[in-house]
Amino acid sequence: MYRSFRRSACTLALALLLPLAFSTGAVAEEDLYRALGEVSPTTVSTAARSRLEYFTWREFDGNNRLLKESGPRLQLGASRSYNREDITFTPRIQGTFGYVDYDGQTQGGTPVGTKVRYVGFGVGADVGSIYHLKGESQVEPYLGLGWDYWRRDLRSTDQATGYLETWDSFYARGGARGETDLKVGGSAFKGYGELGLKMPLSTYNSAKFPGIGKTKVNPKGNLSLYGSLGLVRAHWRYGLFYDSWRFQVSETTQVGVDGSGNAVGLMQPKSRGDIFGLEAAYAF
Repeated sequence: MYRSFRRSACTLALALLLPLAFSTGAVAEEDLYRALGEVSPTTVSTAARSRLEYFTWREFDGNNRLLKESGPRLQLGASRSYNREDITFTPRIQGTFGYVDYDGQTQGGTPVGTKVRYVGFGVGADVGSIYHLKGESQVEPYLGLGWDYWRRDLRSTDQATGYLETWDSFYARGGARGETDLKVGGSAFKGYGELGLKMPLSTYNSAKFPGIGKTKVNPKGNLSLYGSLGLVRAHWRYGLFYDSWRFQVSETTQVGVDGSGNAVGLMQPKSRGDIFGLEAAYAF
């Protein structure tokens, strides 16, 4: 307790006397902590974000497209950034939902058009380092990990019976984000941007087909791109974004035998997901 009181008294004395010793300006807070031999405190900021996105999912057999899903979805998310001497830790969370159009075919090749309901959830965290550039500009390279889960509920039609499919993917990512001062229409804004690559490390794709039951495959991922670009005004951030997924064709899982005794298998074709749209965020 005595040591704490002595440090508190020293802090108070320095806080009162240092401004008198420097008539040209106040001493920055981090300089005060450095004078005490202490590490400056961690600053924390929270951001709530919404995204209106246009989602496209395509699957291929070689170069032949088997199906395409496309349509609007809504994503709501939040992040919390911890900054200690320009070393950052930023966990995030988001949920996604929406109905999109399905243009595909049955296992036998009959064309089918229907709707797909998507519900998704994701978490992740990045670790980065902020570098201050000219003026108020800064750039933050980072590395991170994340996990995304989504349910794909294909609706039944007169031609085909729908089914439920789930995906979950654990991935690594890396990139850089930054801000810089801008003048837009005589008003002071900041421009922001982010660009990075994402790599699925472990992915599980499970589907429950009528008459077959539940099957599971593990498609391997490929590198995919993501990024954003926009403006910052006070606490608000507005912009455009892009995200994507890339998966190779999976292994084949045997699900039974046909009438001739031959093995019947299912696999996940080569798949591509592309997402772009508008985003708005409020930081506090």
